Amino acid sequence: QNAYNKYTHYPKYCSTPDEMETRAVPPLGGTSNDGSSELIHVTAIIRHGARTPFRGAPGYKCWDGYWDDEETGIWNCNLKTYVSPPAATNEKGQVVDSQGMLIEEEPDFMFEKRYDALTIPPGDKTLNNLNGTCQLGQLIMRGYDQELRNGLHLRQAYFYDGNNTSDEHAANDSRMRLWDLTTAGNDGRQTTTTDIGDTTKPIYEEPNFIYRADDEQRTLMSGQVLLRGLFEQELLAVGDDETAIIPLHTADFHLDVLGINEHICPRTDDVRSEAYQSDEYKQWANSMEANTVKAFLQDHLGMDEMPFSMLDCLMTTICTDRSLPEPLNDYDGSLGPTPQNEELAQDENMFERIANFATQNYTFAYKHNDAAWAKLGMGPLWKEIMANILLVVDSSNDAVENSAAIAPKLALFSGHDTTLMPLLATLGENVWSGNEWAPYASMIQIEIHHAPNFRSGYAFRLIYNGEVLTSKMDGCTTELCDSQVLVKQVLPFAKSLDRDCESVTMSRTEDGKMDEMKAATKKMARTEDGKMDEMKAATKKMANEPGGIFVMVLLVMVGLVLGSVVMWLVMWRHIKK
Repeated sequence: QNAYNKYTHYPKYCSTPDEMETRAVPPLGGTSNDGSSELIHVTAIIRHGARTPFRGAPGYKCWDGYWDDEETGIWNCNLKTYVSPPAATNEKGQVVDSQGMLIEEEPDFMFEKRYDALTIPPGDKTLNNLNGTCQLGQLIMRGYDQELRNGLHLRQAYFYDGNNTSDEHAANDSRMRLWDLTTAGNDGRQTTTTDIGDTTKPIYEEPNFIYRADDEQRTLMSGQVLLRGLFEQELLAVGDDETAIIPLHTADFHLDVLGINEHICPRTDDVRSEAYQSDEYKQWANSMEANTVKAFLQDHLGMDEMPFSMLDCLMTTICTDRSLPEPLNDYDGSLGPTPQNEELAQDENMFERIANFATQNYTFAYKHNDAAWAKLGMGPLWKEIMANILLVVDSSNDAVENSAAIAPKLALFSGHDTTLMPLLATLGENVWSGNEWAPYASMIQIEIHHAPNFRSGYAFRLIYNGEVLTSKMDGCTTELCDSQVLVKQVLPFAKSLDRDCESVTMSRTEDGKMDEMKAATKKMARTEDGKMDEMKAATKKMANEPGGIFVMVLLVMVGLVLGSVVMWLVMWRHIKK
């Protein structure tokens, strides 16, 4: 399942083993081991690894025959999720048995989740969304390997263990040693003092390390696998009578903030719509290349328009060695970002051109109007990220809500492509082009260095998939930049409950509905008044007619008699019962 041998070339999106090797954390420039700076904190933000399609038919639209072909229409998974039941404890937190008696040893067993309960005999298919044993959007073995590699990258960059850290790894430089394991016990407890973290605890425990993810299988497991690569030696050193427990901080998925969430901030929808209504977008959407791509989809794939899932269709197919339809089986990686108003060879490089179109169509809104959509939508996550960083670089800042908190040495956020791309977009026009979708297992690192040569005394380094991006930020010219540049760039929109999230569009809609209700009520009142006037006029007319008063009195008397008879019958039946 990890072969990558069907195609001659694979997109960077797939994050093949060779591609993952290029994403090692680069060594720090300047003179190694000169004591000019010291790495004291790292925030790492990852995209989950390779996964299955995020939706099933009919919402997940690809090319004709996609769901009918067993190769693309049935997804079976070997990677399983394991669940461990919590130990029963008393009010003092002591482990007890079913009778409430203290026990010295907990039962050691786990559950293996298998998505096979809806199997259709003879067992080749299931009634699950992906017609096999895979969950929607679940991590697959290729993604497992990618995140394991990410964990090793972080360990080799920031953990120094003496002779076992080879020269090409960043941690061979004393300036890059977040943890020097030559001065620590087997579990990573440090013997040196520091203001960051807690030296009395293992390095994988809070407050030394903090782990945050949203509540999706692929993000949860991606973070867990990364931590295996990062802390495996320390976790293996835990005694048989002890279990290492790493807290995972998450939330209800539909309310979480690891991506732009229009449900909790409706105004983000307004800002995004403004981007797609702009003249700039309309010009791009009607460019020569855009029209060529649309015509190809219609003529060769039977699509009237490009579905939202198109990029995912392409990548989940090629990245898992499934067969592409012949018109799309032409990827060679030679094209790069697609020029919009240059005439390219007809029907060539169509895989890459469609992928480029789908990417730019989505990412356009991230960068539009100085990244307004991304800044508004990612404010709550930036607030979480900066809460850790400010404790290190500026604990007296008004934005620090708990100055007594202990800053972690390492914070890991496990999210999605739609986590990393808008974060990058908020850091400045030149940091991220928007032409390339965040590949599987992408990673952003924000390193914080104690650096006396900088005005604030602290510097930061921004890295994305092994490339240093710091100098692309406004106000920065080298790979290390004063931490206050980052603070001033991000804090204006690093907000949560105090964001302006009221939707103008929704308000207009609500106002319109209220106006409609008022008009309907007024109309009803006018109708009722009209009926009352008609009844008054008819009564007056009858009274003025000859014998009219006699008729009116007769009608009243008949009504009284009939009412009395009906009442007598009802009472008589009740008494009889």
